[in-house]
Amino acid sequence: MQLIISGATGQVGSGLLCACLTSPRITKLSILSRRAFELPTGPGLDVSKATIIVHKDFLNYPSEVLEQLKGATGAVWALGISQTKVSREDYIVITHDYAMAAAKAFATLCEKPFKFIYVSGEGADQNGQGYTFFSNIKGRTDVELLSLTQSSNRFSGLRIYISTGRVSRSIQKILYTPLIPLVLLPMRLLMPRRFISKDQLASAMLDLALRAGEPLPGGPGIENDGRLVRNSAMREWELNQ
Repeated sequence: MQLIISGATGQVGSGLLCACLTSPRITKLSILSRRAFELPTGPGLDVSKATIIVHKDFLNYPSEVLEQLKGATGAVWALGISQTKVSREDYIVITHDYAMAAAKAFATLCEKPFKFIYVSGEGADQNGQGYTFFSNIKGRTDVELLSLTQSSNRFSGLRIYISTGRVSRSIQKILYTPLIPLVLLPMRLLMPRRFISKDQLASAMLDLALRAGEPLPGGPGIENDGRLVRNSAMREWELNQ
């Protein structure tokens, strides 16, 4: 399979990158990045199948970029940034606009259904009623991506998967305060199913990309007609492998 990934130098994306380089089922890996970087090396990491495509404008995909991506049947969008590091306007562009532009541009890259996996986040609120800016923008992006296939025949070949998690609203209120180091440890102890490690998430993302695009079977942590998967469900996948 030929796969596209973004955010490969970030916390989530770096784990996914290694998982892709290790998997024999990924035969070609196209990495969208604002800058060139050194690929990881080590036992089992096949860097010969990876190509870094330096792309500066994630709102637009000219024909020369799409030509390099042609043949891909899936993408994992792991590009993101903390809401504390940029302005609100820039956060919307990076979190929402970049993902929507990519999904639309990639929809016609192949004749098969194209799988677009969006890495959302803990606390994303699809109802727009979260206590944090992050929660509402991530949730808005989730909803609009899931609705994209119904908006136009051009996008009917898309198969969207959302990877997200949910934290109770009382916890969301304090999640982005200076108390976060003191909050996270007891949260992990009391609600371990709400958390997922980088390697567990990478394994789950790769599993979604390798699927045929079918809805996920129903069960705990699977929502939106099999298109949205919670951390608790992804942890179970990893445990059962």
